[in-house]
Amino acid sequence: MTKLKLRHWPQYLIALLMLVLVVLMGWTYYLGRPGVTFERLIGTASYAQIEDLSLRRYKEGVISPHLFTIETDNEASVISGLVKECGMEKITPAERDRVLDEVDGEMVDVIQASPYLYQSKAYDLHHPKEGRLCVVFRDSGHIYLFVNGNLEGQ
Repeated sequence: MTKLKLRHWPQYLIALLMLVLVVLMGWTYYLGRPGVTFERLIGTASYAQIEDLSLRRYKEGVISPHLFTIETDNEASVISGLVKECGMEKITPAERDRVLDEVDGEMVDVIQASPYLYQSKAYDLHHPKEGRLCVVFRDSGHIYLFVNGNLEGQ
């Protein structure tokens, strides 16, 4: 049996640190995928009808906003699922929460031109466990789902 040579301890330490780094990189990749965040924020896994799902996380903002871009061929099914999961109702652009204006002006322009707009009936922007602000709208090619996140401390 060979003895572990202590003169090589710096190489062992570096190898261990590299292994820890690889594990942390894999974990952050896993957390950064839109599917994982969709499941965490909405409460269900991404719907089978969703063909493509991308995520825009806004860096600044008290409510930790997230904007999902959804591509699907079965729009009615996706919308009805989101409306059910988030407890939304159909509203007019004038009835939307004004916090959206502070997040992204381009998003507000798309909301104004959207053929429909759904927003959560009850929500608490600063305590998302009490209810999240969900807003669904669309443009000519995509469905958008805006969700306040507040993932810190969950």
